[in-house]
Amino acid sequence: MEQLGVVIVGSTGVIGQTHIDAINEIENCRLVGVTSRRQELVRQQAFDLKVLHYASLDEVMEDPDVDAIIIATPHPSHLDITLRAFQAGKHVLVEKPMAVTPSEADEMVDAARQSGKRLGVLFNNRFRADVKKLRELVLDGTLGTIYHASLVTAMLRTQDYYDRLQWRGTWEQEGGGVLINQGIHHLDLFQWLLGMPRSVISVGRTYKHKIEVEDYVSALFQYDSGMAATVHCNTLQAPGQQRLEIWGERAGVVLDGRNLTVHRLETPVQQFIDTDRTIEFVSPSAAVETLSYESFGGTHAPAIEDFAQAVIDGREPFVTGEDGRKSQELVAAMTLASYNGARVDLPVDRDEYDRMLEDLKYRRQLPT
Repeated sequence: MEQLGVVIVGSTGVIGQTHIDAINEIENCRLVGVTSRRQELVRQQAFDLKVLHYASLDEVMEDPDVDAIIIATPHPSHLDITLRAFQAGKHVLVEKPMAVTPSEADEMVDAARQSGKRLGVLFNNRFRADVKKLRELVLDGTLGTIYHASLVTAMLRTQDYYDRLQWRGTWEQEGGGVLINQGIHHLDLFQWLLGMPRSVISVGRTYKHKIEVEDYVSALFQYDSGMAATVHCNTLQAPGQQRLEIWGERAGVVLDGRNLTVHRLETPVQQFIDTDRTIEFVSPSAAVETLSYESFGGTHAPAIEDFAQAVIDGREPFVTGEDGRKSQELVAAMTLASYNGARVDLPVDRDEYDRMLEDLKYRRQLPT
């Protein structure tokens, strides 16, 4: 196989078009066809692209020319489509979040293993140049022992954004708010860089929007190493902010928007604390370097290219189903901790989380 034949499920949405544009940039993947619930739009789309139009998922699954599907539909539909694809012998690349709950993510991972097919999750931010550099600094020992990290991921969403689509902002259909929809990209990066915490304490609120789900969450992640990290997500801040800080014995690094700043200390923190005798309140001298990234470029293309090559080569994709499940776990832990008003240990108890979600569907609001 030199090219992976794919169909985009949910091709008429904004994300679907992003996938189409990305596939046009790469050589190891070819678009066989498209499908969507909006049949008039998808017929015209298929005609314009000169690819096949599939009137139903059944037609996609029955076509032997389809090696894999890319799922670009709202996440409440991801589980069903994924299971049907594996039963039909297709590989699956699914948009984030991969599912609504950790138990659904478990089903998807198990189904991939049983089918022998590949499951990838489209966390395209892992392919950004600034993020790759940041991960390199974490892994190569530049920072030394990490003792603190913090994440702020804030972006404004209007009331109209939630009102425009009936499923948004509801426990019944979306299964969460800022965490599962917007914050999950940076939660994925956070755990990819720092690993999974041991436990989570969290406060979630519906602060400014007329919705059922949370639009504001602050949390404390506790790690086995003794480190604690702070995480904040919201959809009400103006101007928005994307800022990740990681501080270690030898250096600290700050990713603020598209600027990556590295503070390399001349004297490690603990050594300076133990030996400095100056009267002034000072810090060790540091060499500061700022790397600016004017544009991230299209990160969906390399993500899809990697997935296609993984299938062709018979290896795991760069972001596996197991990887995707980790950010789902963090969302669940933060939501459950907010609901209970108590610390939640990881992994999250699946039955407890599913019971909580059923209660929230009934309440249609987070308990205050």
